[in-house]
Amino acid sequence: MLSRNINYAYNRIQNDFEGIEVSKPEGTYMLFLHCEDYCKNHNLTIDELIQKGWDVGVAWQQGAPFHDAWGIRMNLAVPFSLVTEAFDRLEKLVIS
Repeated sequence: MLSRNINYAYNRIQNDFEGIEVSKPEGTYMLFLHCEDYCKNHNLTIDELIQKGWDVGVAWQQGAPFHDAWGIRMNLAVPFSLVTEAFDRLEKLVIS
């Protein structure tokens, strides 16, 4: 289950979320997104981007405590249907 979630999320970001960098996690279920280019291209702070996700029901975390001021952590240890729903929401309502 977890590898399916990781592969899906990684591919969606690579294909549909321009300006957001991602690498596949090793030994964890947390996906780390680096959003500096996206935020700068859209005149957003990382806090504003994080809030936009929360506003559409996507629970993610600030990456600064993990040494990336432009980072976001996303938990992928959830059912696959929730992963696809979260990315659909992000694409339609946040990363548009």
